[in-house]
Amino acid sequence: MATGVVRLDSDLKRKKWMREGLVQKASTSFWTPLTGNTKDSIVYQENNENSGSGHTVVFDFDGNLSGKARKGKETAFGTGEQKKKFSDKITVERYRLVADNGDSFDGVDIGDLTINQHSDSRSKLGDLFIRFKDQALFDVAQGNIITQNTGLQAPSHIIDSGSTFDFNTLVDIERTLKTSNGYTTGGVRRPLQGYTTMKGDNGKNGTEPVWMFVIDSAMANLLRKDTAGYQTIMKDADIRGQQNRNIKGVFGRIGRLLIVEADHFFGETAGTSTTGFGFNDSEIEMCGLRQLDTVNGAWTGQEGFDYASTLKSRGLLMGAGALQLAFGKQPDYKYQPSQDFGIKSESAVEFWLEARKTNMKAENAAYKQAKISDLDYGVVALMFKFKE
Repeated sequence: MATGVVRLDSDLKRKKWMREGLVQKASTSFWTPLTGNTKDSIVYQENNENSGSGHTVVFDFDGNLSGKARKGKETAFGTGEQKKKFSDKITVERYRLVADNGDSFDGVDIGDLTINQHSDSRSKLGDLFIRFKDQALFDVAQGNIITQNTGLQAPSHIIDSGSTFDFNTLVDIERTLKTSNGYTTGGVRRPLQGYTTMKGDNGKNGTEPVWMFVIDSAMANLLRKDTAGYQTIMKDADIRGQQNRNIKGVFGRIGRLLIVEADHFFGETAGTSTTGFGFNDSEIEMCGLRQLDTVNGAWTGQEGFDYASTLKSRGLLMGAGALQLAFGKQPDYKYQPSQDFGIKSESAVEFWLEARKTNMKAENAAYKQAKISDLDYGVVALMFKFKE
C-alpha cells in the first residue's frame, strides 16, 4: 500500500484515521475539558467498543457508609451496615453524519481511500461530530431532550430566581446547594459533589470543592450590569488594571461557584418544549444553551420561538458525575460512490453514542436525607425570566 493511502477494507487504519481527525477538532469542544472516565468528572464517559446499536454500557457508583455507632458493650456484630452500591446503564444507538462530496472526487480511484482527497470530508465531518456531541450534552443537561433510555428527562431540582439575577442571587444559590433549602422544584438531596478543588479558607489543606455554573448571555449581561453588587465587589476585590474582571468580562470563581458563559444554540430543531426532541432532530449550526419561549412553548431553534416573547434562561449548576456519555463502537469513516459510475460520492462518520443526566438506582439501600438516587445526581437547573 502506498504512503498516505488507506484502503476501504482496512478497518483498523480507517478508524484510526477518523479518530485522529476527531482529536484535531476536540480543541473546539466546550465539554471535552470537562470529560473523563471517572465519576469525578462533570461528564463521566464510558467506552464499550463491543457495543453496537441496542447494546448497553454500565456505569458503577459506590456510596459512603452512614451507620450508627454502638456504645459501650452493645452488641456490634450483626449490626454492620451494608455497603451501598448504585448503578446506571445506557443503551447506545447508531448515528450517522453525512457529507455530499459532489464532483470534487472526479478521477479518483474509488477502490482506495486516499487521505489527500478525503481529508476535507474528514475535517468537516469531525467538526460536525464535535458539535453534535456537544449539543447532545447541552440538551441533556438542560433537560429538554428525549433519550431512548429515559424519555423526556426534565430537571429534578430547579432554583427559580424569578426576574432577578445579581450578586445576591449567586449567594442564595450557593446556600441552596449547600443546605437543600430553597429549591423551587425538588426536595431534600445531597449537595452536588465538587468536580474540582481550588484554594479556599476552610481549613481543609487550603482547598475546597467548587461547582461549575454554566450561564448564557442574558444572565451574563445582567450580572455585569449589577452595579450595587457584582461591579463594586469585583472592582475592590479583583486585581486592578487589565486583569480586572470588570474590564475583561471574565467571571471566574465567586464563592464556590466557577461561572462560565456558554454560547447559544443556532439551528433548527423539531418538536416542542413539552414533547421534547431527540439527538437526531436538530440541524446544528452552532452548539450551545437554549432559551425557553414560555408563550409559544418552544426552545431556541424550534418553530414558534420568538425573541420578542416572554423568555426564560435555564442555567446549569453542575458537580462531579453530572452527565453520562456512552460510546459503543469507535467512530468510523464511510465512503459511498454513486451508482452512476462513481461520478459523485458521499462520506459519513458512523458512531454509537448515547448521553443522559446521571440518575442512579440504588442496588440495595438508599440514603434517607442526603439522597443521590432517583434524581439528577450532579445537575441543578437555574431558571431566570429575563424578558417580559
